Amino acid sequence: MNFLKNIFRMAMVAFAAIAVTACEPNGEQGEGSNITFSVDVDNITATSAKIKVTHDGKTADSWYGLFTTDTSTREDRLVEETVANLKQGDLGAQLVFSKNLTKILAPLTPNTTYKYIAFGLTEDGVVYGERASVEFTTLSSSGGGNNGGAEDEVYDQMLPNPAWSIAYTGAGKINEEEYKHIVTVNSTDNNPYNIVVIYAREYDASDPSQLRVLGEQLVESMTSYLESYNTTYGTSLVLNDMLYRGNGQNAFDDLYPGYYIAIAMGITSKGEVSGLYAVSETFHIEEETPTSLYSAWLGDWIIKGDNNISNEVVIARNVANRSINLIGLQGLPFSVVGEYSTERNDVIFAAQVVAQNYTFDDGSVGDVHLVGVNDEGKFYGLDNGNYGIAIAGVLENGKYAIVRYGLREPDYPNFVAMMLTAYIGGEYYDLGDNIPSFNGIAELAPAESATRRSSVKSFSFGKSKIESIKRPLSLGKRIETERF
Repeated sequence: MNFLKNIFRMAMVAFAAIAVTACEPNGEQGEGSNITFSVDVDNITATSAKIKVTHDGKTADSWYGLFTTDTSTREDRLVEETVANLKQGDLGAQLVFSKNLTKILAPLTPNTTYKYIAFGLTEDGVVYGERASVEFTTLSSSGGGNNGGAEDEVYDQMLPNPAWSIAYTGAGKINEEEYKHIVTVNSTDNNPYNIVVIYAREYDASDPSQLRVLGEQLVESMTSYLESYNTTYGTSLVLNDMLYRGNGQNAFDDLYPGYYIAIAMGITSKGEVSGLYAVSETFHIEEETPTSLYSAWLGDWIIKGDNNISNEVVIARNVANRSINLIGLQGLPFSVVGEYSTERNDVIFAAQVVAQNYTFDDGSVGDVHLVGVNDEGKFYGLDNGNYGIAIAGVLENGKYAIVRYGLREPDYPNFVAMMLTAYIGGEYYDLGDNIPSFNGIAELAPAESATRRSSVKSFSFGKSKIESIKRPLSLGKRIETERF
């Protein structure tokens, strides 16, 4: 089984197709039409449940899902209080636009009663339509025992499972598809598990109890991904679909160079960390030789925004065939990391910390962040996570360009620029407004006087027009950031 790898790659291919074509839906929000909701729940475990919401309105009709442990207050009062709270923030960003939504609720508390209410709600805070609700109680958590028990049993301590052996086996095939880095588990029992790879330095063999925290994070990540995948593709997959029983293999071709261990982590079909585990020997991933396609990205370029602003930048090697460094955005000598895909020959730029403990000209010390700017001129800080801002790819005519990045989701901003900002004491400040935008595309053209650096691992600016700034940077105006 290679479910997680495959659906991740499917999702990323979808992202790239959307970004390169830069097509956006033109649907409008519903205006309070009468719709009727239906809410169902199944796959109830001690820590999760699957909710399915449907309605008979239009896709553009907006609604909200209220999830609470308050099962005694009248529903109309709960809705009224919830809407009042939503109005205190960005109400529109909280709304759902889907006629058929499957959502995994997790992590939940065992033996607890919950209520989920779906009701129509406009961006102006008007409640409409016929709401629907469902109550359910999570299962009691199991516990105790040892690793000789039945599958799906949960143990009160982390125990190495002698029935599992796990090893990094290198390049090979899974389901007739070639991969460079495969981890294999041989199992003589039927206990469910998943496979995770971490840096070797993060594992303390003397304290295996730390593995439970890792397992809980793994369950949370798997559950979150399933929710997103089911919503995007209209499927109803559950956590059990991502677990192995018996022998298993998974591919990890996204590994950076370094030393790793692989772990078979016991996860029950109910979404609990069972306590069983197996750990591989330490293995080393070496940096690859740069491909010709990757090398073609390296050198001096000019970003030509569709707002007639241009920046000369340098794209240099970070990790061969995995990532690049972009220096010179806004004419500033900071390095922005972009994730490179060998499959698509493109580079994704995500929000990130660019520099730490930088001293500005007024003596203040802070960090430099790369953030996204949407088509309404709103800024989004790193409290939204390392979200994707832009993608650079090769168009059908062979030209390189940067375009907006994102899913066809109402709550994902239409980014049209990426900007370097100062972050000091919890506040953002701009560092200038020399920002090429990509409402359509921003052309990425080789600089006429460029000296290509296709084989350079590290570099200096040399005679490039991008030179280190001798004096500290000045802070600009304070920026208000948005959440999504």
